[in-house]
Amino acid sequence: SIRGSHEGVDYLINRPADWRGGLVLFAHGYEGEGAGRGSLASPTIERHLAGRNVAWAASGYRSKGYRPDWFLVDTLALRELFISLHGKPRWTVIHGQSLGGYVAVAALELHPDVFQGGFIECGVIDGVGQVDWHYAYTAAAAYFSDLPLLEAPRPAFDKLTVEFINRIGRPPNYTESGKRFDNVIKHLSGGDLPYRL
Repeated sequence: SIRGSHEGVDYLINRPADWRGGLVLFAHGYEGEGAGRGSLASPTIERHLAGRNVAWAASGYRSKGYRPDWFLVDTLALRELFISLHGKPRWTVIHGQSLGGYVAVAALELHPDVFQGGFIECGVIDGVGQVDWHYAYTAAAAYFSDLPLLEAPRPAFDKLTVEFINRIGRPPNYTESGKRFDNVIKHLSGGDLPYRL
């Protein structure tokens, strides 16, 4: 595979010598928050594609975090780069994992003229609901604990979660801040549901 950078985004491209015109664009999953570009990853179906002389390309994305809008633009730019290097594919399929599944659904819905199909593994495909829940939960946790949970990259985030428990307590022994946090989470989750934490 060829590794490079295009428009501020790292990429991998693998075009077999006996390419038959198919292209799979790979959209990887969520890597957490943090500074810098996203990481590069090969599709899990790489050997399958190679055995059928199908080309693939993977974008590292311009950033980490949750920006499927940016990541879709990065994936489309990678396809254009592929075309400039190797010519237009006969067909293009998008393969998304986790957050990449959301990128894949958006690609299929917004660009049906570009993609002839999609393959989604463990995709975040319920719209933004699942990720909105995660962000709202983390924002409430940050507010009530006075910890920078939204800005902390891993592994610093993991260490902060220990301090978070110290500051809000555990059910049923919450601190005053913990009681307020629990009330917000109760309403975010739709009521007094079991296992909401």
